Amino acid sequence: MQSYDQVNFAGRPVPGRRRVLMSAYACGPGMGSEPGAGWAFAEAAARHSDVWVITRRRFEPQIRAALAADPALASRLHPVYLDLPNWCLRLKKQHRDVYWYYPLWQRLVGQKALELHREVQFDVAHHVTFASDWMPCGLTALPAAVPLVWGPVGGASYVPVRLLHWLGLRGALIELGRRAVTETFRRIFADRMARRAHLVVGLNEDVRRRFADAPAVVVEPNAVVEAGQVAVVRSGPPSRVRTAVFVGRLVSWKGTRLAVDALSHPAAGNWRLEFIGSGPDRRWIEAEAARRGLADRVSCRGQLPREDVLKALADADAMLFPTLHDSAPWAVAEACAAGLPVICVDLAGPPVFVRRTSDGSSHIVDVGPGMPARLAAALRDTGASPRPAPSSRWSSSRIPMLLDAWYGQAGQVPANRIAAGYVTSDAAEVTGLVPNVS
Repeated sequence: MQSYDQVNFAGRPVPGRRRVLMSAYACGPGMGSEPGAGWAFAEAAARHSDVWVITRRRFEPQIRAALAADPALASRLHPVYLDLPNWCLRLKKQHRDVYWYYPLWQRLVGQKALELHREVQFDVAHHVTFASDWMPCGLTALPAAVPLVWGPVGGASYVPVRLLHWLGLRGALIELGRRAVTETFRRIFADRMARRAHLVVGLNEDVRRRFADAPAVVVEPNAVVEAGQVAVVRSGPPSRVRTAVFVGRLVSWKGTRLAVDALSHPAAGNWRLEFIGSGPDRRWIEAEAARRGLADRVSCRGQLPREDVLKALADADAMLFPTLHDSAPWAVAEACAAGLPVICVDLAGPPVFVRRTSDGSSHIVDVGPGMPARLAAALRDTGASPRPAPSSRWSSSRIPMLLDAWYGQAGQVPANRIAAGYVTSDAAEVTGLVPNVS
């Protein structure tokens, strides 16, 4: 094996420092969602390791500026830009084109990973983005001796059949089609990747359950909300009429119809609801609110600049977000950072944020008959409670310690691939890994 001290591939390697190869399809400093998560994990890994991150050239200007502003980081974080040929890029015109472009890009990642490994001899590999558990991972091309951390990934959350009526006919058909396609690809790609990975990081409990046979599993959302990023000072005194906000795309699987129904129940009689976002359900929301006599209490504010969204979170009394299969919605983490109580249903990602952050003012509503009435009751109870303190649980400061624990755990998985997984417990959720006996 080539000595790390002799490597001159990029930067100045430090003897004894862990060498990490990271794959981040999206990796953009100062950006949100997937690009922001990709950068946050790459930067955090560089706190204690030398990191090579494979990403796309579209993020080069932002990465170059960030590294120029931080020479110490630049000495430990080495971007490797990778794109398909220009003719492929020209064909990639619409959002859905990512579903053919991304697998091809991952194949290229596998080739580049082998090339880099011959130069550097990595100690661990980490697939960060896409956070999708049914798409391929190019880092599986590396030798099996290189510990692989896969995630955070999600997608194994589906709307229960008994709740499909909340999606409308078109939404239900789309959800059934999504389930069929993603489960097929999950069997083709993901099950093999989970067996190859030394550690699977799931965005929520659905991922842990789906890949329970993987050598090891932890649950951690990829949201990054810095302390102080969300203003928490109200612009005015609280009103007798309480305000709940819904932040996200206006599509039925995010629970828009459940939210409107909840406002029609007497328990939510002194609440108004603001939808922030755009999407095909806006017309339905406005028409249904008028039909139910809620036009003066339900409003759609459309897509807002980020600063206006954060102000809305600061001014609101609660977030009503009864999504039915969001893997790890950042809006919920932002609400927690603003000290805003969250009301959600016990599905997919939001309960992870609430259980690890809440002081009891938030509410997780059980799935089943009567959900709108129970959401309304949760609004009533929330309105009677003081606003909780802002939470820093989801800031980037948690990630270096997480990665150090994950990389150490991945390196300890024995060759015979023990069947018992590992999950984070409530008592040791940051670095504690406990046997999965559930």
